[in-house]
Amino acid sequence: VDAQDYAPVIKVRARTEAERRVELRAETAGRLVATPVAEGQLVKKGDLLCELATDDRELRVIEARSATEQAQLEYDASQKLRVGGHQSQTAVASAKARLDAARANLGSRELELANTRIKAPFDGVVERLELKAGGFMERGGLCAVLLDLDPILFSGQVSESEIGKLREGQEARARLLDGREIPAQLRFIGREAGNATRTFRVEAAGANPGYELRSGLTIELLLPLQSQRAHSIPASLLALDDDGKVGVRILDEQKRVEFRHLQLLGDSAGGVWVLGLPERTLLITVGQEYVSVGSTVEVSLQDSPANTVPSEQ
Repeated sequence: VDAQDYAPVIKVRARTEAERRVELRAETAGRLVATPVAEGQLVKKGDLLCELATDDRELRVIEARSATEQAQLEYDASQKLRVGGHQSQTAVASAKARLDAARANLGSRELELANTRIKAPFDGVVERLELKAGGFMERGGLCAVLLDLDPILFSGQVSESEIGKLREGQEARARLLDGREIPAQLRFIGREAGNATRTFRVEAAGANPGYELRSGLTIELLLPLQSQRAHSIPASLLALDDDGKVGVRILDEQKRVEFRHLQLLGDSAGGVWVLGLPERTLLITVGQEYVSVGSTVEVSLQDSPANTVPSEQ
């Protein structure tokens, strides 16, 4: 049996998650006059989701703008008088303070008016609308829940024995229940284990154009590790030595029996992948229970029709 390139794969039970999930809440109170979108609708950044009645907010903005213009004129006049020596520095400072206060009041009134229109902060899909038009929305009331599903996230937990084998940026695959696989990239590896499970959170991201994949789906996250030279052998040949360590009986160049300890890497189509054997190995497949370590034996080679791996009798 000859060694082959083998890339072990860590399989993680995971779930899909939205890249972003935002609850859009009102920053001012008012009657809801319009919800131009529907649940499940795709929206673009800046699209209007909820509109509150402006009431007298527009009039307050006009009032504050006029007060700001007046304060600006008074400040400009005091500056000119100050240059001519007809105005004190204190009077100029007072005019400047009135101008700053007027500007601040105008900004506050404009912000209050702008808050009556709740807009999408990013491209996404409307998952839920809380109120119908005509209802009253309190300050902090929920307008809509917006999801960003492209890219889609695949989140799961990895054991402490395997977490050190992973690296951020490595390739990953998400296998759906229907067998489809989605290419992804590992972008987050947790630094703190959970107290109950002693596992670490990992997160991969994959493209999801058209939002075909939904949040909350159960998937299997496949994380391939670095390729290495290993052997695929039938699992039935594995044995235990006197110390209880796993290994297999092989022959050296002089046809003497050896017992080689193995490291199990994973399953294969023909059995298991193992480390610990020479690049080309004479593997005893029949009669190994009748030989002891150090014995010299006669062998006959047969090619396996399944995978053309030499076997010994």
